[in-house]
Amino acid sequence: MNDKIVDINSKRDDVRHKRKEKQLNELKNKFEKALPTEEHDPKKKLLNLFKKKPKK
Repeated sequence: MNDKIVDINSKRDDVRHKRKEKQLNELKNKFEKALPTEEHDPKKKLLNLFKKKPKK
């Protein structure tokens, strides 16, 4: 008999994790394209998105 044991759940979890990472990267790219800023720090960039805009 073959001594290899294949854990299907771990492979399924790995695939799910890779898919989530890919979706997260796509979402991040969409945000960066929609609101390009000169800020390079991700935390500051996120804070700038939610700052109150001054009224005109």
